Amino acid sequence: MKIKLLIILLLFAFLKAETSHSQHSEKFIKITKDLKPIDSITKIKKFRNGLIKEISKFLVYEYGEYTYEIVSGKQQLFDKKGRLFYEVFYGNFGNLIYQKQFNNRNQLYRIIETTKIDLKPETTLYQLLNSNKKTLIESYEKEYNSSEKGGNLKLWKEGKWRNGRKVGKWKTYNLCDETFKIKEYNKK
Repeated sequence: MKIKLLIILLLFAFLKAETSHSQHSEKFIKITKDLKPIDSITKIKKFRNGLIKEISKFLVYEYGEYTYEIVSGKQQLFDKKGRLFYEVFYGNFGNLIYQKQFNNRNQLYRIIETTKIDLKPETTLYQLLNSNKKTLIESYEKEYNSSEKGGNLKLWKEGKWRNGRKVGKWKTYNLCDETFKIKEYNKK
């Protein structure tokens, strides 16, 4: 029985390792595969009242004669009352993997998940470390809202982003019934 459990756990660990970079393109993986972090840092900022304002994690890379401190991992932002209102997870090179936003009732009202991370053809590792202008990112957003104050949240809007702009079909739902309208966004 223990051997079967061990095999199942190893299988899940292998699948997790194989899919952990599923949104990264082959080019992105190829250009970054040999660059390994030399350190990691956690920074905590506090309000004047002593409560935590922000917790951020960074990876430090050395490339050439320079070191680069890049936000990576989970970042959390809190309000002055200590409530979590914003949680973001970044990949090893500062690319958004997911973003969650919470209202003052601690309800998740917005989530963005990255579906694809790629690089422009001419991008070098130096450019990747110094700017995000050469990175191509696609993500999917779902936003929730309520038709009554303090009510349960329902899906209100959903659609796709490409490099910070809405693209494709975005649905806006009527919170009172099952109808929705579609708006088409074309990248200009």
